[in-house]
Amino acid sequence: MYKLRFLLFTLLFMISSCSTVDAIFGPEEPELATAASKEVSSETVVTDNNQLETEIAALRGSLQQLKTDLDRKKAMKARELAQSNPRQPAQSTRWPSAQPTTQAPATQNRQPSARTDRLWVTVSFRSGYMELTSDSSKALKRLAAKFLSKQRQQTIEVRGYTDDEPIGGYARSRHTPRHPYKTNLALSNARAHNVADALIAAGISANVVQARGFGATDFAADNRSEAGRQKNRRAEIHLVSR
Repeated sequence: MYKLRFLLFTLLFMISSCSTVDAIFGPEEPELATAASKEVSSETVVTDNNQLETEIAALRGSLQQLKTDLDRKKAMKARELAQSNPRQPAQSTRWPSAQPTTQAPATQNRQPSARTDRLWVTVSFRSGYMELTSDSSKALKRLAAKFLSKQRQQTIEVRGYTDDEPIGGYARSRHTPRHPYKTNLALSNARAHNVADALIAAGISANVVQARGFGATDFAADNRSEAGRQKNRRAEIHLVSR
């Protein structure tokens, strides 16, 4: 009797000190909990897959609609181009017949080659002078020998120039000219012809050499300085293709 009472007392004490049934009988079996969680996970995966399939189907439908719209726009653009540019009749690809033709030979249709003009040498002159110095004369002889050293298809043009100083000097510094010419054009022409005469005297044919004066034009430098005016008092020797 005493032992029975002690067991009942112990059992009542355990029940009163536990807050849940699990505290008495222990937690749920691990195998049962795992199985339950797997069932929940499976249901979640199935739901997610169904949702993804629905979204993919919607995206495919949108893509197909975009392709349809793009094809329609391309067709409209092609029609517009066809209307703005009417198709030309196709050209014949047949070879021309071997019948005689009155067309002129290709050599007769060639255009003449462009005229080339190259500055070769420049001869300088002192102010108011048209004569060549001894050094200039020697240099022109060497130049003529070089020109005659090989066969050429060129002519020589000698072009004379002056600075902007009037004949007899500027108004602030007048002087008596050293030559008989009244204009810079005449002075430049004399300079050009003196150079041409020196080349002809050195052996170049007179038919190859031409001379002309241009006066106070086509300045090579600024006339406000003595150095600039010296560069403008010149005769240029040009090689010109025939």
